[in-house]
Amino acid sequence: VLLAGLCVAAGGLCTWVSFRRAPARPNVLLISVDTLRADRLGCYGSRVPTPEIDALARRGARFPVAVAHAPLTAPSHASLLTGLYPAGHGVHENARHLAEGHPLAAERLRAAGYRTEACVSSFALARRFGLARGFDAYDDELPAGRAERSARERTERALARLAQPVAQPLLLWVHYYDPHHPYTPPEPFRSRYADRPYLGEVAAMDEQLGRLVQAFEQRAPGPAAMIVVGDHGEGLGDHGEALHGHLAYQSTMRVPLLLVGPGVAPGASDTPVSARHVFHTLLDWAGL
Repeated sequence: VLLAGLCVAAGGLCTWVSFRRAPARPNVLLISVDTLRADRLGCYGSRVPTPEIDALARRGARFPVAVAHAPLTAPSHASLLTGLYPAGHGVHENARHLAEGHPLAAERLRAAGYRTEACVSSFALARRFGLARGFDAYDDELPAGRAERSARERTERALARLAQPVAQPLLLWVHYYDPHHPYTPPEPFRSRYADRPYLGEVAAMDEQLGRLVQAFEQRAPGPAAMIVVGDHGEGLGDHGEALHGHLAYQSTMRVPLLLVGPGVAPGASDTPVSARHVFHTLLDWAGL
């Protein structure tokens, strides 16, 4: 949109030089979901109702062939936040520290004027392992005696963060650990999926994700951009693997990836994409 013109005097003549104001940088919500198989979501062809994620998929871009880079939480998130393969960032297992020489998306966005906040739900992403660099606030607190927060608990704490006024554009990363093993979904999902507790945790997480998205769009002024991505999948018995961490079949490496925001046309793309490019997408939205 042409917004203004500048009159420059040159040799007694007035020449109009038009310029365009850069669009406002969006507030960005990055939602990473642990252990989420793409084929267990409604928008990816499952019969399991996941209405909140499906609604986001209708609003933005969905990638049916999105690939993670490790079937483990820490290496995969290191790729999401650095844009590097595990061979590049050096985190090959959980409980390994990310070297400081690898810039994180939060560091880049904070330097560009963003307020950066994170809420993570697993010890695997505790600040001691290096992913907290660049975040103004990093909520990795876990309940006493537990190694994770439930989706409801995590959402409540994230909503409390959103209730705080922020003058800058905001990057908020929220990590859901559900549907990670052990599968203990709350009611009514525990009864509804009594024989499929993994799906019960997927459905419970979907409900809480909807609350988070609604609050983010209501409470963060200005344009909004959102990413939903799985860090890896779950074996669920495929190829003899009940959980994840050892094998690299599609059951653990194909993940959901949804984008909603400025410049994103709704629809599905069959082009295979790398989850590590979440990093570059965040920078692109921030004008970097």
